[in-house]
Order: sequence, then structure tokens, then C-alpha cells
Amino acid sequence: MFVRVLSVSVLAIFASTAHAVSFDCQKAKTFIEKAICQNPELSELDDELSSQYKMAVMDNKNTAVFKKQQATWLKQRDTCQTVDCVKKSYKQRIATLVKYNNNPDNFKPDMGGDY
Repeated sequence: MFVRVLSVSVLAIFASTAHAVSFDCQKAKTFIEKAICQNPELSELDDELSSQYKMAVMDNKNTAVFKKQQATWLKQRDTCQTVDCVKKSYKQRIATLVKYNNNPDNFKPDMGGDY
């Protein structure tokens, strides 16, 4: 019984410190990539953005527009030099994608340009 409780406790601790990100942290080179790998909140935001982006692209007739917006967003995000800037950038992009995913009929090609 003690071994089982100990095993569950160790797994819970390990699971709470693991970060899932949309890229390989072993290859992280930039400030942004390292910050995402080292910061649990950024890691979660990265996961959420990845999920929202995939959903938007999958159900969209304007895939090229979303890809262009994402490339523009990435360039802007990559200018961040603080974790707070990265968080703000992710939250704004996620909000844009959620807005689209919740109401795709109201999509405008310039939607998401204010991040």
C-alpha cells in the first residue's frame, strides 16, 4: 500500500512539472522558445494557441489568410524581450482565434491584426 501511494505521489509531482509545448524543447534556442519551455504558464498558452489555431485552420475556407496572420503574429511575438510581453502576445492571439472559432461566420480577413 505504501509503495502504491508513493508511486502515485511521484507520478503526480512529475506530471505537474512536465510541460507540453508545440516544439522540441531540446532544440530551443531563442529567448521565446526557452521561456516557453521553462515557464508553465507560457507552455499552457502555447498549447492552447496550437489547439485554437488548428481548429481555426481545419474549419476554414480562408486557410491562407490564417497562415499569413499566424506568420505575422509570430514575427511580432518574436520581438518580445520579456516573459510578460510573450504572455500578452499569446493571450491576444488566442482571444482572436477563440473569437473566430466561436463565430466563424463573422470572420473578417483583417481579424487578429491588433496584437
